[in-house]
Amino acid sequence: MSRIVIVTGGTSGIGYQTVAKFLTNGDKVLIAGIDKQEKIDAAMAKLTKLGEVTFFTCDVANKEACATVIDQTMAKYGRIDVLANVAGIVGKRLSFTDIDLADIQAVINVNLMGTINMGYYAAKVMTKQKAGVIVNVGSIDGFLANPENVAYHASKGGVKMFTAAEARELSPFGIRAVSVAPGWVHTEMMDGFTASFGAAMHMKGRVIEPQEIANVIYLVSLDEASAINGTTVFADDGYTAFKGIEVKPQE
Repeated sequence: MSRIVIVTGGTSGIGYQTVAKFLTNGDKVLIAGIDKQEKIDAAMAKLTKLGEVTFFTCDVANKEACATVIDQTMAKYGRIDVLANVAGIVGKRLSFTDIDLADIQAVINVNLMGTINMGYYAAKVMTKQKAGVIVNVGSIDGFLANPENVAYHASKGGVKMFTAAEARELSPFGIRAVSVAPGWVHTEMMDGFTASFGAAMHMKGRVIEPQEIANVIYLVSLDEASAINGTTVFADDGYTAFKGIEVKPQE
Protein backbone atom coordinates (compact mmCIF):
# COMPACT_ATOMS: atom_id res chain seq x y z
CA MET A 1 0.00 0.00 0.00
CA SER A 2 1.21 3.48 -0.84
CA ARG A 3 2.28 5.55 2.13
CA ILE A 4 1.32 9.19 2.60
CA VAL A 5 4.51 11.19 3.03
CA ILE A 6 5.12 14.87 3.82
CA VAL A 7 8.51 16.29 2.87
CA THR A 8 9.47 19.83 3.85
CA GLY A 9 11.77 21.76 1.53
CA GLY A 10 11.06 19.32 -1.27
CA THR A 11 11.76 21.44 -4.34
CA SER A 12 15.55 21.46 -4.24
CA GLY A 13 18.60 19.66 -2.88
CA ILE A 14 18.11 16.85 -0.39
CA GLY A 15 14.39 17.56 -0.15
CA TYR A 16 13.84 17.19 -3.89
CA GLN A 17 15.75 13.93 -4.02
CA THR A 18 13.82 12.67 -0.99
CA VAL A 19 10.52 13.36 -2.72
CA ALA A 20 11.77 11.58 -5.85
CA LYS A 21 12.89 8.57 -3.80
CA PHE A 22 9.52 8.08 -2.11
CA LEU A 23 7.63 8.61 -5.38
CA THR A 24 9.69 6.09 -7.30
CA ASN A 25 8.88 3.55 -4.60
CA GLY A 26 5.15 4.05 -4.98
CA ASP A 27 4.40 6.46 -2.14
CA LYS A 28 2.24 9.60 -2.40
CA VAL A 29 4.07 12.77 -1.41
CA LEU A 30 3.04 16.21 -0.24
CA ILE A 31 5.71 18.90 -0.40
CA ALA A 32 5.60 21.69 2.18
CA GLY A 33 7.91 24.56 1.37
CA ILE A 34 8.71 27.93 -0.09
CA ASP A 35 10.89 28.66 -3.09
CA LYS A 36 11.03 30.84 -6.18
CA GLN A 37 8.05 30.05 -8.38
CA GLU A 38 10.22 29.03 -11.32
CA LYS A 39 12.01 26.49 -9.12
CA ILE A 40 8.73 25.11 -7.83
CA ASP A 41 7.36 24.80 -11.36
CA ALA A 42 10.53 23.11 -12.63
CA ALA A 43 10.63 20.67 -9.72
CA MET A 44 6.96 19.77 -9.96
CA ALA A 45 7.20 19.25 -13.74
CA LYS A 46 9.76 16.51 -13.09
CA LEU A 47 8.28 15.05 -9.93
CA THR A 48 4.76 14.65 -11.30
CA LYS A 49 6.19 12.23 -13.86
CA LEU A 50 7.32 9.97 -11.01
CA GLY A 51 4.07 9.68 -9.10
CA GLU A 52 1.33 11.45 -7.15
CA VAL A 53 2.76 14.63 -5.63
CA THR A 54 1.18 17.83 -4.30
CA PHE A 55 2.83 21.13 -3.39
CA PHE A 56 1.68 23.24 -0.44
CA THR A 57 3.19 26.67 0.19
CA CYS A 58 4.50 26.57 3.74
CA ASP A 59 7.12 28.51 5.67
CA VAL A 60 7.96 25.95 8.34
CA ALA A 61 8.97 28.75 10.71
CA ASN A 62 5.28 29.73 10.73
CA LYS A 63 3.36 27.39 13.01
CA GLU A 64 -0.01 28.31 11.49
CA ALA A 65 1.26 27.40 8.03
CA CYS A 66 2.48 24.04 9.36
CA ALA A 67 -0.89 23.34 10.96
CA THR A 68 -2.59 24.13 7.65
CA VAL A 69 -0.40 21.64 5.76
CA ILE A 70 -1.32 18.88 8.20
CA ASP A 71 -5.01 19.77 7.89
CA GLN A 72 -4.81 19.82 4.08
CA THR A 73 -3.05 16.45 4.06
CA MET A 74 -5.69 14.90 6.28
CA ALA A 75 -8.46 16.36 4.15
CA LYS A 76 -6.89 14.86 1.04
CA TYR A 77 -5.75 11.45 2.31
CA GLY A 78 -7.02 10.94 5.86
CA ARG A 79 -3.69 9.86 7.29
CA ILE A 80 0.03 10.68 7.49
CA ASP A 81 2.50 7.82 7.46
CA VAL A 82 5.83 9.62 7.20
CA LEU A 83 7.04 13.15 7.89
CA ALA A 84 10.49 14.04 6.57
CA ASN A 85 11.69 17.37 7.96
CA VAL A 86 14.31 18.38 5.40
CA ALA A 87 13.84 22.15 5.05
CA GLY A 88 16.85 24.09 6.29
CA ILE A 89 19.02 27.14 5.76
CA VAL A 90 22.61 28.00 6.65
CA GLY A 91 22.34 31.75 7.08
CA LYS A 92 25.21 34.16 6.66
CA ARG A 93 28.66 32.61 6.93
CA LEU A 94 30.05 35.18 9.36
CA SER A 95 31.92 34.90 12.64
CA PHE A 96 30.00 34.96 15.92
CA THR A 97 31.03 38.55 16.62
CA ASP A 98 30.09 39.75 13.13
CA ILE A 99 26.84 37.90 12.48
CA ASP A 100 23.60 39.65 13.37
CA LEU A 101 21.49 38.11 16.12
CA ALA A 102 18.47 38.39 13.84
CA ASP A 103 20.18 36.11 11.32
CA ILE A 104 20.93 33.57 14.06
CA GLN A 105 17.28 33.67 15.08
CA ALA A 106 16.16 33.18 11.46
CA VAL A 107 18.27 30.03 11.10
CA ILE A 108 16.97 28.60 14.37
CA ASN A 109 13.39 29.47 13.38
CA VAL A 110 13.65 27.39 10.19
CA ASN A 111 15.99 24.56 11.14
CA LEU A 112 14.90 23.90 14.70
CA MET A 113 11.49 25.48 15.18
CA GLY A 114 10.41 24.41 11.70
CA THR A 115 11.23 20.82 12.65
CA ILE A 116 9.38 21.20 15.93
CA ASN A 117 6.38 22.91 14.33
CA MET A 118 5.83 20.20 11.73
CA GLY A 119 6.51 17.43 14.23
CA TYR A 120 4.05 18.93 16.70
CA TYR A 121 1.08 18.93 14.34
CA ALA A 122 2.00 15.64 12.66
CA ALA A 123 2.30 13.96 16.07
CA LYS A 124 -1.27 14.94 16.93
CA VAL A 125 -2.40 12.92 13.91
CA MET A 126 0.02 10.04 14.34
CA THR A 127 -0.82 9.47 18.00
CA LYS A 128 -4.47 8.94 17.02
CA GLN A 129 -3.38 6.57 14.24
CA LYS A 130 -0.97 4.84 16.65
CA ALA A 131 1.53 4.69 13.81
CA GLY A 132 3.96 6.89 11.91
CA VAL A 133 7.57 7.77 11.30
CA ILE A 134 9.20 11.18 11.67
CA VAL A 135 12.62 11.70 10.10
CA ASN A 136 14.41 14.91 11.06
CA VAL A 137 17.43 16.00 9.06
CA GLY A 138 20.16 17.11 11.43
CA SER A 139 23.86 17.45 10.64
CA ILE A 140 27.32 16.45 11.76
CA ASP A 141 27.37 20.07 12.97
CA GLY A 142 24.97 18.99 15.68
CA PHE A 143 27.84 16.93 17.12
CA LEU A 144 31.12 18.52 15.99
CA ALA A 145 32.21 22.15 15.71
CA ASN A 146 33.07 22.79 12.07
CA PRO A 147 33.84 25.87 9.97
CA GLU A 148 30.17 26.83 9.74
CA ASN A 149 28.35 29.62 11.57
CA VAL A 150 27.14 29.32 15.16
CA ALA A 151 23.49 29.56 14.15
CA TYR A 152 23.64 26.41 12.04
CA HIS A 153 25.48 24.49 14.78
CA ALA A 154 22.99 25.56 17.45
CA SER A 155 19.97 24.70 15.30
CA LYS A 156 21.23 21.24 14.33
CA GLY A 157 22.31 20.45 17.89
CA GLY A 158 18.75 21.26 18.86
CA VAL A 159 17.37 18.91 16.19
CA LYS A 160 19.49 16.10 17.62
CA MET A 161 18.10 16.47 21.15
CA PHE A 162 14.59 17.27 20.00
CA THR A 163 14.52 14.00 18.06
CA ALA A 164 15.57 12.00 21.12
CA ALA A 165 12.94 13.63 23.33
CA GLU A 166 10.30 13.38 20.61
CA ALA A 167 10.94 9.64 20.23
CA ARG A 168 10.75 9.06 23.98
CA GLU A 169 7.32 10.65 24.17
CA LEU A 170 5.86 9.26 20.96
CA SER A 171 7.15 5.69 20.95
CA PRO A 172 4.33 4.43 23.24
CA PHE A 173 1.95 5.40 20.41
CA GLY A 174 3.78 3.30 17.83
CA ILE A 175 5.62 6.28 16.37
CA ARG A 176 9.32 6.39 15.59
CA ALA A 177 11.43 9.56 15.41
CA VAL A 178 14.88 9.37 13.86
CA SER A 179 17.47 11.96 12.91
CA VAL A 180 19.69 11.68 9.84
CA ALA A 181 22.96 13.63 10.10
CA PRO A 182 24.56 14.34 6.73
CA GLY A 183 28.16 15.31 6.23
CA TRP A 184 29.03 17.95 3.65
CA VAL A 185 26.45 17.72 0.87
CA HIS A 186 26.52 19.09 -2.65
CA THR A 187 23.61 21.54 -2.51
CA GLU A 188 23.00 25.20 -3.27
CA MET A 189 24.01 26.04 0.30
CA MET A 190 27.57 24.89 -0.38
CA ASP A 191 30.23 27.41 -1.36
CA GLY A 192 33.75 26.88 -2.72
CA PHE A 193 35.42 26.60 0.68
CA THR A 194 32.95 24.15 2.18
CA ALA A 195 33.08 22.04 -0.98
CA SER A 196 36.86 21.66 -0.86
CA PHE A 197 36.93 21.27 2.94
CA GLY A 198 34.17 18.66 2.91
CA ALA A 199 35.72 16.68 0.09
CA ALA A 200 39.00 16.38 1.97
CA MET A 201 37.28 15.18 5.13
CA HIS A 202 35.19 12.38 3.63
CA MET A 203 36.46 8.87 3.07
CA LYS A 204 35.57 8.94 -0.62
CA GLY A 205 37.46 12.19 -1.06
CA ARG A 206 34.36 13.97 -2.32
CA VAL A 207 31.28 15.68 -0.93
CA ILE A 208 28.08 13.68 -0.60
CA GLU A 209 25.36 13.94 -3.24
CA PRO A 210 21.78 14.80 -2.18
CA GLN A 211 20.51 11.48 -3.54
CA GLU A 212 22.72 9.63 -1.05
CA ILE A 213 21.07 11.41 1.87
CA ALA A 214 17.61 10.84 0.38
CA ASN A 215 18.37 7.12 0.26
CA VAL A 216 19.14 7.10 3.99
CA ILE A 217 15.99 9.08 4.83
CA TYR A 218 13.96 6.55 2.87
CA LEU A 219 15.70 3.57 4.46
CA VAL A 220 15.06 4.68 8.05
CA SER A 221 11.39 5.29 7.23
CA LEU A 222 10.83 1.62 6.37
CA ASP A 223 9.36 -0.98 8.70
CA GLU A 224 12.61 -2.90 8.34
CA ALA A 225 14.24 -0.08 10.32
CA SER A 226 11.83 -0.51 13.25
CA ALA A 227 14.69 -0.92 15.75
CA ILE A 228 16.05 2.55 14.89
CA ASN A 229 14.34 5.06 17.15
CA GLY A 230 15.32 8.23 18.99
CA THR A 231 18.85 8.16 17.64
CA THR A 232 20.91 9.71 14.87
CA VAL A 233 21.97 7.86 11.76
CA PHE A 234 25.14 9.42 10.37
CA ALA A 235 25.22 9.78 6.60
CA ASP A 236 28.64 11.42 6.57
CA ASP A 237 30.91 9.05 4.63
CA GLY A 238 32.96 8.42 7.74
CA TYR A 239 33.60 12.04 8.72
CA THR A 240 32.68 11.61 12.39
CA ALA A 241 34.25 8.15 12.54
CA PHE A 242 37.74 9.58 12.28
CA LYS A 243 36.92 13.08 13.56
CA GLY A 244 37.69 14.88 10.36
CA ILE A 245 41.24 13.71 9.72
CA GLU A 246 41.97 14.54 6.11
CA VAL A 247 41.82 11.52 3.85
CA LYS A 248 44.29 11.45 0.97
CA PRO A 249 43.67 9.05 -1.93
CA GLN A 250 46.34 6.41 -2.44
CA GLU A 251 48.59 7.00 -5.42
